[in-house]
Amino acid sequence: MNFIYCLDKNYNTQVTLSLYTLNQVTNSNINVYIAHNKPESLKKILSGYRFDNLKFNFLEIKNNLVLPNLKNAHVSEATYYRIFGINLLEKDLTHITYIDSDILFNKDPVPLFKECINNLINSEFVISANTIGEYKTDNQETKDYFDYLEMNDKYFNAGVITYDLKKYREDNIGQKIEKHLINFTKNARYWDQDILNTFFNGKYLELPETLNHNVVTDNKLVNMDKVFENITIHLAGKTKPWHVGGFKYPVGNYFQEKYKEVFNKDYFISPYSKLRHLKEIIDFLKNKSEYKVNNFFKFLMICVLKFFKF
Repeated sequence: MNFIYCLDKNYNTQVTLSLYTLNQVTNSNINVYIAHNKPESLKKILSGYRFDNLKFNFLEIKNNLVLPNLKNAHVSEATYYRIFGINLLEKDLTHITYIDSDILFNKDPVPLFKECINNLINSEFVISANTIGEYKTDNQETKDYFDYLEMNDKYFNAGVITYDLKKYREDNIGQKIEKHLINFTKNARYWDQDILNTFFNGKYLELPETLNHNVVTDNKLVNMDKVFENITIHLAGKTKPWHVGGFKYPVGNYFQEKYKEVFNKDYFISPYSKLRHLKEIIDFLKNKSEYKVNNFFKFLMICVLKFFKF
């Protein structure tokens, strides 16, 4: 089984938790490729833990392209790394599954992934991904966005993608996607996810939703028992568990519990933007009873320090 993560140092903590939970739930041996612009920064963190079931292979990413829609965006160029990372893989690999760094594992994903990979290899498709419910062209806004992107009738979430690398290489897909990226002139609202969707344009094998189970953080009514029934938790939405606002919600609280379990520290906070971070601190001060925080002053101090370091 082969997985690949693509990231920069801003997601080192999140990917460490993803890898930790993956190692916890599986008994299979997994080759994990990590495409990173500064791999030594992550190697240092991972060296402090045992990953008995995971074998790490680091790939260094270097990008010289001008990438769409990054000006004034809260994301970095790393959001496009999954496009470049696949092209760095060993030529003898027959398949790979891309995993977003903000995905946690509840159950062993290997048996179902093996089944999906077999189905993909025996299909006409190059990739397998799961269609996002809101992008099934059941409303006019979605149809208008598809028309703008010049797409057909469905759109996948790029958080988990399985690749048939034999077809990928035979059809020279890697170079074609990079060319598509360079020539893309529209406003990529969802960055590389839009690039990949406009390239494949609905031509993909459906991946079981449990392998990329999107859970919006800012939902106080989420049933965590139901969430844990799925193989994965993909931390979706604009509010993330590592934002101050995420501490009000069950998903955010669960993430922080895993963070403490792994790093033996309280409160992992990584702001979305300086202005939003300030607004969230103010909301915390006004409505602190809504936040699950054990040490008010310690939490506030960390928040304030993050603001001045941003």
